Amino acid sequence: MNNSFARLIDGMNATLRKEVLSRLDDEFARGQVFGVINLLNTFKVRADWSAGFLLQQIAAQREALDGVAALMQGRGEAASLPALLGGAAPVSVPIAELLALRDSQNSVIAELLGWLDAQRDRLAPDIADGVAQLLRTAMRAELAIELKNAPRPLFAEMSSGSED
Repeated sequence: MNNSFARLIDGMNATLRKEVLSRLDDEFARGQVFGVINLLNTFKVRADWSAGFLLQQIAAQREALDGVAALMQGRGEAASLPALLGGAAPVSVPIAELLALRDSQNSVIAELLGWLDAQRDRLAPDIADGVAQLLRTAMRAELAIELKNAPRPLFAEMSSGSED
């Protein structure tokens, strides 16, 4: 039976804590081991086997882009909109494709921000505010997902060489 990537990382961290740290007396060396543990924790949530947070980001972006499309449907200003990527969020694709999709949707959101800035005077206030709110929500969601999926940094442990 294969272990999950997260379980492998957890095993490495446990070994470093139990077998390596317990044998190190040097504060600097202990701090370096905590740095490695911190790096492994980052790999655990960002490696190829961990596509969950990317799928969450893509879904938040998709919700915003679909919302903008719905708000602008049938409006004359829609002709000047940047091209909105369509389609449902993928469920199982290679990580490189997920990264490319997330980045391309971020580019569309950036273009929409520029478009909104240029078109704001031509849009009804409720439409402009609705587009701005959708884009803001997507950007905030992406940051929240990043923070939720980032391990707590071990700065104190790295600088002191101790977990206490």
